[in-house]
Amino acid sequence: MTSDAKAVDAHPVSHARANPLDILEKEGCKIQSLTVSDQHATLLVSHPVVIDHQHDDNKDEPASTTKTISSLLKLTLIPFHKALLGSNPVISPEDIEIGQLPERNLLEHNPLASEEIISFLLKYNFALKSESGAEYSYYAASPNLGNLAGGGKSAVEKNGHDQNKVSNSSSTAEKNESSIDTAVSNFGAFDIELISPASAYQISRVMPSLGHVLIHETPEMYNTIVKPYIQSIVDSGSLSWIKNVIEVKKEKERLLVNHDEFVINVDTKWRSHPPAQTTPREEWYNHPSTSDLYCLGIVKTNGITCLRDLRKEHVNMLKEMENEGLNAIKTVYGVQRDQIRVFIHYQPQFYHFHVHFTRLENEFGCSVERSHLMSDVIQNLEDSEYYCKRVITYKLKKGTPLQNLIENHSDEAKADAE
Repeated sequence: MTSDAKAVDAHPVSHARANPLDILEKEGCKIQSLTVSDQHATLLVSHPVVIDHQHDDNKDEPASTTKTISSLLKLTLIPFHKALLGSNPVISPEDIEIGQLPERNLLEHNPLASEEIISFLLKYNFALKSESGAEYSYYAASPNLGNLAGGGKSAVEKNGHDQNKVSNSSSTAEKNESSIDTAVSNFGAFDIELISPASAYQISRVMPSLGHVLIHETPEMYNTIVKPYIQSIVDSGSLSWIKNVIEVKKEKERLLVNHDEFVINVDTKWRSHPPAQTTPREEWYNHPSTSDLYCLGIVKTNGITCLRDLRKEHVNMLKEMENEGLNAIKTVYGVQRDQIRVFIHYQPQFYHFHVHFTRLENEFGCSVERSHLMSDVIQNLEDSEYYCKRVITYKLKKGTPLQNLIENHSDEAKADAE
């Protein structure tokens, strides 16, 4: 995490869900580039929020305070702005090449590059497409023509920087303003995902990749290292958004199945799906985007965090979820059952048990070192303790908290052996 990024505590933020513009216009907002490609950009945003203390027991504490937190902006379809959006990296390409951990060698924040990125993003309007509750929300960004050609304040003015410290920033920003306006007007719209606030775990997942390692997780390693790590994430409250989804308080427009034991929704990773809020469902049938089909089943019960928690008693629920999901996909999208793969990730993206449904043509997320076919899982659970006692092999990105824990444990074991 960069020096600008702060840990998020349990105090509630006193404002309603923030639009990206609300964050970008905050005085003191800073942006650094995490990953940038021809199709995606992920940006780490540090910005102030008001923390509400009115529910605290300490009466001597002020009713509210201002605190700097971190958020993530994930942009899709930004090929023409790769250089701009990647101009303030947290880690150099050279360090990525040699595999230097980002926690140990972060680049200094570049205020001018941050201001230029903010200036670019302030040229857009952000329309809410959907939200999962808690920290996740999704927007369609379109050029705000009223802000082009000099409309509105510059990023330097909006963020109130000391002009003596950045004396050249205003003139440089003015020189770049015309080229940014041209780029925005020529480029058009894009999609954006906002995660606010973003936890250290969420940030670690999108840090620049330093490569991967293959983990052979024994039951002892799971119980000693991985299970306590999973429980720490569950206990942190960062999965509160799931409650809104399984209770159908959020993402109603994406709901395909609402069963007593689970829900099945259109996954937000299905980017080409027609807008769920505005497109009639009859138009989803045989839609061209079904080649990218991606749906997600989430269990309603707590306590099943991942593949390791599954027992024979869960087989009927798994069979029901698979059957209900395949039937709904056939009814809503016209895609036959034998065209859908159903699988489970280990390690998963989040630690509340869920199942993936994807079209065979869509290979996203189904790598052999991470995915377990539902049919195989059900068969394996004939032995109820199967996932308690087997070694599970999977790929982990270097430098993530779990990989660091496993590596440290391995180093300690080697030292003890010597």
